[in-house]
Amino acid sequence: MEGGKQEKNMRSSFVLFFSIFLIVYTLLQVFIGIHGWKILKAFQIPLSPVVYGGIFGLLAYSYILSRVGNHTLPEPIYRALHTVGAYWLGAMLYFFLLFLLFDGMYLFSYLLSQVFDYQRFHELLRSDLSRRILGGTSILIVLGLLTAGTIQARSPKISRYALTIPKPSASKNPLRIVFVSDIHLGTLIGNSRLEDLVQRIESLKADLVLLGGDVLDEDLGPFVEQNMTETLSRLRPPLGVYAIPGNHEYIGRHLKEFSQYLQMAGVKILIDEKVRLDGSLTLIGRDDRSAERFDGHKRKPLTQLMADVDRNAPILLLDHQPFELEEAEQAGIDLQLSGHTHRGQLWPNQWITRKVYELDYGYKRKGNTHIIVSSGYGTWGPPLRIGSPPEIVVVDLSFQTNQ
Repeated sequence: MEGGKQEKNMRSSFVLFFSIFLIVYTLLQVFIGIHGWKILKAFQIPLSPVVYGGIFGLLAYSYILSRVGNHTLPEPIYRALHTVGAYWLGAMLYFFLLFLLFDGMYLFSYLLSQVFDYQRFHELLRSDLSRRILGGTSILIVLGLLTAGTIQARSPKISRYALTIPKPSASKNPLRIVFVSDIHLGTLIGNSRLEDLVQRIESLKADLVLLGGDVLDEDLGPFVEQNMTETLSRLRPPLGVYAIPGNHEYIGRHLKEFSQYLQMAGVKILIDEKVRLDGSLTLIGRDDRSAERFDGHKRKPLTQLMADVDRNAPILLLDHQPFELEEAEQAGIDLQLSGHTHRGQLWPNQWITRKVYELDYGYKRKGNTHIIVSSGYGTWGPPLRIGSPPEIVVVDLSFQTNQ
């Protein structure tokens, strides 16, 4: 009875969220669509409003259609809609910002004409010539950003950290950890990209590989069909490969199945679990915060996971979303590794993530706790990265040596 009520509440929350999202999304499309129509008219392109509306509507809603029709549409149509729609999500952001800027210019010129009785500048901005120049410029800018963003999304950097934990350890000293978060394997990031990632990790000679959640985008199909399990299984560092779930494993509702595929690849997924490595190093993997929202269960408190942990030895924590960083500090964690933020993925979203998270990217020390938040390896939605390059994190961890 309780489970049914909880499921009903979750469904109601989703319907409300999706309805609000759809209204806001539609208003954005109307705003962009009207400006696009004005640009077409300025270029005197012979297209009827009905035809334009149909083409623009298909473009604007192609990503949503691909998500809704994921299991019913023929594969070529699904892939086409998904790819075009994903790129449109990126283009939409920059068209919106540019058109907003142009509207600001129109408003400024109008106010100028009213206050100083100077009409020429306002009339010039409203002319077809001005619309052609501004419209053509905006299209070129967006196409340039999509091209640059695609290239940057496929050009991961290596971010290196050399840290010291003042505790003795029987592990290799220094210990090399390679940490990768937010790979988002699926339709747009397939096996070829995973093979490239595996090769890069192998070249780094890691002692331990950690995957910080959102390994899967949402749909398990491409992972299975492209046999990504076999590709992942090539990772064989001395201390193993460990992963935690992210919010996307829960959104796609494939966590249980996906965990089995990870096991087949030799990857151990930690869901509110801990493991002792090399006889002296404790690794804790937390369940994701979204488990309660999408699966109806709360993750365990960190204090509970820390019970019977040897605090005289190094303690590492994997936690997908970097909220409540003081919790790790208070619990006595030596190193926390997180992802999730993508560092905004597309400029200027970094301005938002900086406000939402205490640490949205990079390194911070709280007391004796080292915290690293990665911008992630893959992409969500638009297969683009602008101002937030993907990365592989390398941590060379040194320990106290016995004199």
